[in-house]
Amino acid sequence: MLTKQSDRVRRRKAIVNMSSRRDSTKTLLILSITAITYIIWGNTPIHACGLCANPEHLIVGRVPTPTQTGGSNITSSLSGFDIVLNPNVTLSNNTAALAAFERAAANWEQYISDPITVTIDAGFSNLGAGILASTNPVAFAYNYDFLRGRVVTDASDEGANDTVATLVPTSAQFNNAILPAGFNLDGALAGTKANLKALGIPNLDQEGVSDGTINFSTRFSFDYDNTDTLNTNLIDFETVATHEIGHLLGFISSVDSIDQGVSGAITPFTLDLFRFANGVAISDPSTLPQFTGNARSLLTGGDSITDDVDSEFSMSTGRNKGDGRQASHWKDGDLTGGNVIGVMDPTLGAGQVVEISAADLRALDLIGYDINYQPVPAPPAVVSLGIGGVVGLLGFGARKLRARSRRVKNK
Repeated sequence: MLTKQSDRVRRRKAIVNMSSRRDSTKTLLILSITAITYIIWGNTPIHACGLCANPEHLIVGRVPTPTQTGGSNITSSLSGFDIVLNPNVTLSNNTAALAAFERAAANWEQYISDPITVTIDAGFSNLGAGILASTNPVAFAYNYDFLRGRVVTDASDEGANDTVATLVPTSAQFNNAILPAGFNLDGALAGTKANLKALGIPNLDQEGVSDGTINFSTRFSFDYDNTDTLNTNLIDFETVATHEIGHLLGFISSVDSIDQGVSGAITPFTLDLFRFANGVAISDPSTLPQFTGNARSLLTGGDSITDDVDSEFSMSTGRNKGDGRQASHWKDGDLTGGNVIGVMDPTLGAGQVVEISAADLRALDLIGYDINYQPVPAPPAVVSLGIGGVVGLLGFGARKLRARSRRVKNK
């Protein structure tokens, strides 16, 4: 986690919107908690990205607290983060789609420096009417204070920029979280397997090499190459894949479980350590002590933010009981004046490209990834994004992709 760029993350109490206006035709990215699913609603294309649309929501593996053997085993590197794609025959036979998926993986690789490997199973499938894509991340829950300790240790290794992450609340302090009636905390804290790897938890691949599965629908046509003029009637495959990978890396909130109407014990995710109610005195922090002691908000509806004291990012609040968008996303730019916060925005317009933003990177920075806010230089591969519909979220006129060999498993 390296120093964030002050000109890319607006400071205290300025909700961050970092892109150009979007066109009016778009897709709703719905998120529940086991599969991220893109859905088309009615005659207007609406991509929905949902992590588990099923009532049982995310099935999180319960893992005993590992034995601590002394100091941190977390290492830091400016290279080494690798996404390995494991395509089935339906994807490997579609060379244009596979190339776009590889570019989506490279989009994240150029900013993340944790020396870990993330393996993604992927393919095409008949997902049913209206569903564009679906993602199932592998996730595990640990004793809250154990996993909180990993977040603190990781942040401690990264210097002043990540001081706030060393101050996330203990389980006793987190118990003041604002929850709807009928819900309570279960004493655990969850993360996707990829996120847990970034936090230095060892031997996770003993539970299986895959970190999650992404499937794309066979019922729809995509534009697989946004380096030329994007077809304004098609959805950009690379943006969809980049968004889905973001969820697999850990951009998930337990508020989506609450929004499903499931009462009882709730397991927060690492991103929920930074989720507050905007403008609410007992929640919204203005100082580091308030960041530790103030109540996290796991409510649907209202005005939720991801807040690191220096900056805050407006969040979606629930498809069923909130603003109509699943809570594991930034606030829909269409609901806040047409500006997009990042690729984890819940909607996407046909013919539109959305890039990874400083806000997207900061979210992963906070939950334990080592982030280089300047992309890794990759001469000679400089790819122009073409004209129209391009959302340049980091202010680059062109995107630099890493000149690297992609490991794609052969069947």
